[in-house]
Amino acid sequence: MRNSNISANHRLYIRNFLTDFRRQSSVNEYKLPNALTKSLAVTDEETAELSATRLSISNSLTSVHKQCEDEDNEESNKLIDIGRVASWAVGFEKLLNDEIGLHVFTEFLKKEFSQENIQFWIECEKLKKLSDPDEIRNKANSIWSTYLHDTDDGSCRINIDSRTRQECQQSLLNNPNAHIFEKAQSQIFQLMKLDSYTRFLKSNMYKDCIMSEMEGKPIPYITKPQQTSVNNEERSKTIDSLAKLKEEEKKDKKRSPLLPWTKALIKWKRLSAAPETSKSFF
Repeated sequence: MRNSNISANHRLYIRNFLTDFRRQSSVNEYKLPNALTKSLAVTDEETAELSATRLSISNSLTSVHKQCEDEDNEESNKLIDIGRVASWAVGFEKLLNDEIGLHVFTEFLKKEFSQENIQFWIECEKLKKLSDPDEIRNKANSIWSTYLHDTDDGSCRINIDSRTRQECQQSLLNNPNAHIFEKAQSQIFQLMKLDSYTRFLKSNMYKDCIMSEMEGKPIPYITKPQQTSVNNEERSKTIDSLAKLKEEEKKDKKRSPLLPWTKALIKWKRLSAAPETSKSFF
């Protein structure tokens, strides 16, 4: 009995405890949303203020970033205007897109006996600008025979792999287009960029160009073509003048046989008229 009474009392205590706990829990659950709503309202305000602050900071950072970009663009434009030779070191494409830079780099490759690489690249660029099929075919055949055709030792002038060379030959036989040598041109481009271009930037030729630009002098290694063009113009003028002189000489030679006959005719008339005048006097 005692054990049963204890167990019954224990059960009643537990039941009462659970009832109180559930009641308190229901009250807390009922009161919790108000407190939670209040805390959430404060959190939303704080979040709104925080988002506004972040927005203003983001806008200010964007404006500052844009201003920095504008300043960088202005500085880069100034560098391009002032340092034309210095811009060649920015990238290999920058060098090739500059007419003077391309000429100086070609002169550098001539000293290294590898000018066929840049010449092949230039000819491929000219080929890409063509649209007429006959012109494309003629230009492609010319490029093939000049740079890709077999030499005496069985190789070609430019350094490309045999597979690319075979693909170019097959395309040339089937249906050549303006981009027939694009893969070979890409290989030569990478070869010049990784090998010749790095040596060019370390060469005395590039240093001379930099120093001349800093001192405000004309860029060297570009006067020879101008002089040759002037010489060619003078030669053409002299050739034209000589041709004119030859034409005049030919005309004189054609007229010259008539001159003695006219002189002889005038002299004969004078001699024939002289006796008559003498006879009249007598």
